[in-house]
Amino acid sequence: MKKIGLMGGLGPASTVNYYLELVKLCRNEFGEEVYPCIVIDSVNMGVHTKCFNQQDFKTVGEYIYESLISLKNAGADFAAITANTEHIAWDYVKGRLPLPTISIVDATIQEIKNKDYRKVVTFATEWTLNSGLYEKAISEAGSTAIVPNKEDQIILGNLIYPNLENGIVIPEDKEKMIQLAEKYIKEYDADALLLGCTEIPIMIQQEDISVPVINTTQIHIDAIFEMAKK
Repeated sequence: MKKIGLMGGLGPASTVNYYLELVKLCRNEFGEEVYPCIVIDSVNMGVHTKCFNQQDFKTVGEYIYESLISLKNAGADFAAITANTEHIAWDYVKGRLPLPTISIVDATIQEIKNKDYRKVVTFATEWTLNSGLYEKAISEAGSTAIVPNKEDQIILGNLIYPNLENGIVIPEDKEKMIQLAEKYIKEYDADALLLGCTEIPIMIQQEDISVPVINTTQIHIDAIFEMAKK
């Protein structure tokens, strides 16, 4: 198998999830004694957060490039960024990737095309939602992204930070997020809910929602594993 490189720490809880799920997939397919080779460059999320608050996406792109160089130097054959929000800065780095890198957005859009979802409620951080990252990509795929209004974006952001970002699931917060999702699903007659933040799947699972859930984290992990096997 190829050596996997993960740009992590964005945040720590989702990075752990990537690692454990990749190990699980590998052992399930190749046996209990077979583990994937993974290197992780865990970056300072606080520095990235400051840049996003200032809309300094070019600097974020430089941070991504530096992390990918570190992963390449550590022997990774290819890489993945364990976050959705970082892909707002994708255009600043995609033309000079130091090693093959799997985009979580590209993998997710392919899944939407495969399942032919037409109206997708999109949950993510305020940065991701405000950037139009998924709204644009879903539109280009021929479907419609339903984005929460500004007030609900703030509510959603407060449900993600700081607790969920650190892997802490508060039952009352989970119920609020489910209610918020169902409000948009019902209002727009949506046929899917996109979990466009890699921490949200820690809180929300398929059985919680009345329509199919598009788990960007798991879609990305599956794509990483398939690449590792090639």
